Amino acid sequence: MLRWQFWQRAFRVLALALIIVTLPLCARDAHSVASSSYAVYLPLVAKQTMPPIVFVSRQIMPQGSIYWDVPKGLAGVGPYSRFAVAAPGKLMVLEPDGRVRVLIDGANPASTAPYNLIDVNAPDVSYDGTTIVFAGLPQGRYESGALTNPGAWRIYTIKADGSGLRQVTTSNQRLDLTQFGPAAGGLAAYDDTDPVWLPDGRIVFSSTRWPAYAHYSGVRASNLFVVNPDGSNLRRITSERNGADRPLVDPITGKIVYARWWRNHRFPVNDMSTIPDPNGGYIQRDGLTANRNNPVGGETMFRNAWQAATINPDGTELAMWAGVFRSEDANHIYGGAFTPEGDLIANYFPMYNMTEAAGFGGLRRYRRGAGGYTPLMGVATFTLDYVNPRNPTSFGIFKGQYVTDPDVSNNWMVVSLARDIGQDYGLYQTQIDGSGLRLLYDNPGTAEVRARFLAPRPLPPIIPDRITQVPSLLPPTAAGPYDNDGTFIFDALNVYANGPVDMDIVNAPPVGSARTIRFFIDHQRTSPGSFPNLDWPILLSELAVQPDGSVRNSNVPANVPLFEQLRGPNGTVPLTGMRSNPDGAAHVAGMNFGRPGERQRCVGCHAGHTLIPVPPTDEAARWSNLAPGATIRVSSALDSRYVSGLTDRRVMKGEVWQYWRSAANQTSGQWVTLTFPVPVTVRQVRLYNPRSTPNTDLQVHQATVRLFSDEAGAIEVARQTVGPLTTFGAGAEFADVRVRVVRVEIDRVSGRVDGVTCASLAEIEVIARGEAGN
Repeated sequence: MLRWQFWQRAFRVLALALIIVTLPLCARDAHSVASSSYAVYLPLVAKQTMPPIVFVSRQIMPQGSIYWDVPKGLAGVGPYSRFAVAAPGKLMVLEPDGRVRVLIDGANPASTAPYNLIDVNAPDVSYDGTTIVFAGLPQGRYESGALTNPGAWRIYTIKADGSGLRQVTTSNQRLDLTQFGPAAGGLAAYDDTDPVWLPDGRIVFSSTRWPAYAHYSGVRASNLFVVNPDGSNLRRITSERNGADRPLVDPITGKIVYARWWRNHRFPVNDMSTIPDPNGGYIQRDGLTANRNNPVGGETMFRNAWQAATINPDGTELAMWAGVFRSEDANHIYGGAFTPEGDLIANYFPMYNMTEAAGFGGLRRYRRGAGGYTPLMGVATFTLDYVNPRNPTSFGIFKGQYVTDPDVSNNWMVVSLARDIGQDYGLYQTQIDGSGLRLLYDNPGTAEVRARFLAPRPLPPIIPDRITQVPSLLPPTAAGPYDNDGTFIFDALNVYANGPVDMDIVNAPPVGSARTIRFFIDHQRTSPGSFPNLDWPILLSELAVQPDGSVRNSNVPANVPLFEQLRGPNGTVPLTGMRSNPDGAAHVAGMNFGRPGERQRCVGCHAGHTLIPVPPTDEAARWSNLAPGATIRVSSALDSRYVSGLTDRRVMKGEVWQYWRSAANQTSGQWVTLTFPVPVTVRQVRLYNPRSTPNTDLQVHQATVRLFSDEAGAIEVARQTVGPLTTFGAGAEFADVRVRVVRVEIDRVSGRVDGVTCASLAEIEVIARGEAGN
């Protein structure tokens, strides 16, 4: 007996030594492990024990791109593969001790009778850690490959121990599709995927149940639905014309954050003439064109990417969750996971529209609100370092390893990683910053993805539904009426409103540039695909914009895709951005929607304006920084290209040489004037000092702000002295003075900017309200 115990202890010591030796090798060379012929799974132990992990193991798609047939594809990503059949698929659990349990085995459909599931995707874990919701596909005959719609993906739940498999959504939706004419046949089938538990116990998921084609590639439009776990009370909560995928729940607010396909294949033109298309429909009509080559606002008006949107669980308060300027690349978010503090570790895929390739991406970290991202792992930037540079070019497929589908537990993440374009993903553990990569499980020849920690987690705030109406199962007919589901209030409090200094969004159109706002509905009618000439948007109404930028439409159709366009006093579409450097037009480059009875309050009319906090009162919203819409004149300039830096809303961001600087060695008698295109009532003028750098120590000790009521700047109506200035701004207060010109004179200054002796200002804000008149 003693001899046997001795050999037991010796064997354990030897086994431990082997583990210590081999674990670093696994972490360093996962590719060699993945290329072996057996599954690898390691205990979930590191500096701390992680909980069990539920994930799916699916077949690897044979083709990952429409441009190049060599790389393999990742099933479940964007319109290219979100409904692709990758059977047999397995729903699996990796235990902390390394054991693997199979909850659903698609290779044995009879084991899930009566549902007979052959494929699975997108698991999510209830907040108490006991129940898994997932998308499942029953046995059947389906078209394989990319851009397919099997019409049979449904939502299921199962207990963490593998018991209690239950179907949530069913295939009992029967609709009369005759209103769609030639499009009817392609709109009959529908799929459900990407389910997520809401804090109140319901499930939100993405689906093509609402019949529509998106504005690109002839793919089906997706929308979000909510349902009780027993399948009751199913209803749509979004009205996207393009896509609503990968919902998540913000742990801080309880709101839904989802990937939204931002696309509109009609663009603004000043010409109001009608040009029919020989193939039917139109090339141009109602100030819209299907020709994207030369719209008002230039090429920046073309958008075809996915970004982060947020709504309440009842579909109200639609807004952007994060974003920066007009960058399709920087704003690309398609699912991911939240950190406990509310940051989003998001999937990034270099094929922005996600209809032409699937996978080949990485992870980024976003913070809520306006701003950029931090790259973490994999191909997380648009490198243009193509795997295959030509013949053919591997568009959207860059060199590197590929990482996707994170989940976060304390300071650790589980991710899926593939070493090459074969996209054979395995599960790995990392720290949140992407360091400390360690292999957990890999079954060679299949993709292990969509991992979620199988454990209780804090419950986010529960947001009760204010609107419980069930939207129509079909969009309106071409002839209307369009308000079958009721109406909502579109309350634009100030289309000229700008974000604060250093908020990373574009500037609003100049004050006075908007005379009317035009409302369009753009829903599915008879177009059998993504044809820009067909299903032309319908002009619903045109309302006057008040001088202070406010406009209210109390009769906007609910639960349908809409967009808007401003028109100026001369009938043209106003430009956005700085007056001296426009970067787009006041035309919605995607779609929006509202729920019946909702009052949508917003400020601004430009990309990212829903990121601006809405003031608590309508009156407060009338006041904003209107300086970006003014014409700038200066006494002198070291570099005239950067005079616009005076109103670019950049103080702590950007380069110091982009501030306005007077000519070298000219510090006395220097001034700036801002001339507004219409009268404005000024409440405050705020001046910002250049920030300090190793080569910049300039200090404006005193400045004088003078206000003039006439465009020529001859009739002075008020003046204030302000100083010393700081990078946080120093305000000159006024008693709501009506003016046309603001003049800032630099009275006393010392130091240098970027080594140059001069006068300088980092920024001028003019907090004002637009007025009628000339």
